[in-house]
Amino acid sequence: MMTLLREDLNIFKLVKGKGISKYFYFPEIRMIFIFRLSQYCYKYKILRPLAYIFTNLNDFLHGIWIGPRIEVGKGLSFAHSRGLVVNPTAKIGDYCSILQRVTIGGPNVTIGNYVEILAGAQIISNKRGKGSLVIGDEAVIAAGAVVTKDVPANAIVAGVPATIVGYRNKGDNWVSYLNNEKGIHAS
Repeated sequence: MMTLLREDLNIFKLVKGKGISKYFYFPEIRMIFIFRLSQYCYKYKILRPLAYIFTNLNDFLHGIWIGPRIEVGKGLSFAHSRGLVVNPTAKIGDYCSILQRVTIGGPNVTIGNYVEILAGAQIISNKRGKGSLVIGDEAVIAAGAVVTKDVPANAIVAGVPATIVGYRNKGDNWVSYLNNEKGIHAS
């Protein structure tokens, strides 16, 4: 848990900048901390009731429903995440950015690494059994898009239903953009 939370904090600092007051002012870091705490408690059967209490606390305080069973990689970033709902069977990769009013619903949704999901987007799967709706690495789901089919890596999708409107170059993701903007170069 600490490794995931440490990288979540690094991304928070990258997005919001340095300064201790940001940890108290912006709710995003509290949302992630409570979510990671619920994930930790869910690992231990005796602590599972606490996991669901933390999930409800996140819902009450921040208006997001992201349960403890969801598999989420490091570097998670929420921005104004009121109205976020994530199905308990979802899998979210590393360094994903999720904005407000996003729904990741239906069974078996798998989201790759460095994916950006913009405001009001809906990712809805009706795949049952071993099938999965897959969002490829470094994809962008535009604001208000309704995704019901797989999205290839590096694709930009928009519309209802979502269709591919373009592609971006491999490595041109939101984290590399912020790093370049702040003069931080990855080695």
